[in-house]
Amino acid sequence: MNQKEALKIISQKLEKGQSKQEIFNELISKVKFKSDLIKYIAMVPNYEDRIKYKNLNLVLFLILCFFTISKFVIAVFMLSQVSLIALPLAFLVPIITIWFAISVWNFRGNMYRPLGLIAIASVLKRLSNIDQFSTYTPSLVVMDAIFFWIPAILVIFIAFFIGFKVFPYYGFWGNLKEEKLLLTVQQSAAPERHSADLSAPACLRAGTDRRSRAAGER
Repeated sequence: MNQKEALKIISQKLEKGQSKQEIFNELISKVKFKSDLIKYIAMVPNYEDRIKYKNLNLVLFLILCFFTISKFVIAVFMLSQVSLIALPLAFLVPIITIWFAISVWNFRGNMYRPLGLIAIASVLKRLSNIDQFSTYTPSLVVMDAIFFWIPAILVIFIAFFIGFKVFPYYGFWGNLKEEKLLLTVQQSAAPERHSADLSAPACLRAGTDRRSRAAGER
């Protein structure tokens, strides 16, 4: 089972109400390494979080699409001004933005923090040319705000917000902090299953813990 198949199956099972712990138990025999399955499960948000942050994630996706279109238009206008050797570089930024947009559309947890960091780097790069701002006309200031500053700041805020809220077990560069932990699953008596859940990485216990609290409240 490759990554694409695993992510599809995991998403479907989460939508049906299964916890990440239960999904791990079912799929562990279908992958070569436990760490791979933990990584796949961590990339997919819990169904409740997917619904809760769906609209905010959609805003982030639309902003990335806006960036893609604007950068692509700029790249097209640069065709007559750059050499054939530099031509691929003109389309590099739109291609990278498309890749991030697809990952955001699919709610892939390892992409949000790197996206936020890249947006911060873009802002810092623009600030390094702050001397040029004094030459801007009011119309250029407005255009720059609409086409760069407002979208860039929104990308930074939304990317980190979703990253921390929905995928708290990822590092800043998209690295899974608990990826190397081994999960021992015992399927016998109820106390033993509870013990196994506690030994699991947080990204697998999340759905189980939420379900347990809900059951207790009922």
